[in-house]
Amino acid sequence: MTDLFDFLIIFFIVAIISYLPVAGPYFKLFNTMIHESGHAFTAVLTGGRVTSVSLFKNTGGLTITRHKGWGGKVLTLLAGYPAASIASVVYIFVLTQHWYDYLAVGLGALLIYSLLFWVRNVLGWLWGLSVCGALYIIYTNQYGNWFEYSITIIGAALLIQAFISCWVIFMLSIKGNGQAGDASALAEATKIPAPFWGFFFLLQGTFFFAFGVFILAGYDAGSIIEFLWLF
Repeated sequence: MTDLFDFLIIFFIVAIISYLPVAGPYFKLFNTMIHESGHAFTAVLTGGRVTSVSLFKNTGGLTITRHKGWGGKVLTLLAGYPAASIASVVYIFVLTQHWYDYLAVGLGALLIYSLLFWVRNVLGWLWGLSVCGALYIIYTNQYGNWFEYSITIIGAALLIQAFISCWVIFMLSIKGNGQAGDASALAEATKIPAPFWGFFFLLQGTFFFAFGVFILAGYDAGSIIEFLWLF
């Protein structure tokens, strides 16, 4: 299940599934959860407080935080897309090391922590519990191949959706209608136009997506960074 060809097949399947009515939103919520967790953890690390995290059926999410200062607020708003992009690359790297159990434990720990302390809407709870339950059943019943397939599918979904979501926020930011989510919120907080933030999100998203693809192709991290830096 770590063969590049196998992953590319799963990558293609996940890309198709992403556009299906029920399965598509379900898998897209993995990226949403990481994105919102990025906001939440950054809020805590900068001295703020997380009021709630919500996941929605349209694959959107909302993290409500409170901050003591302007800097913490800006960093929290900034964190979502980079967190999802970086997490997708880390996930892919660990996947190529065959560390499926570690990925499952890490994902489960994040979901359980988020459900206990942050997630406050019904859909978010149902989705999180269903993921934890499914992985637990597959693992404990020793469905070895299915467990590896499940972990790999999640990795493909994270890498794809982290990249696509950056394109979406960039396109929304250049429309200038104030509906560009984090880019619009950053524009309001910093007085720097939303297209700037949209482009920043797109730039980092493209960089980390390429990073993840190169890792899958078997390149070491040092060579990838050198190549992308020169590019």
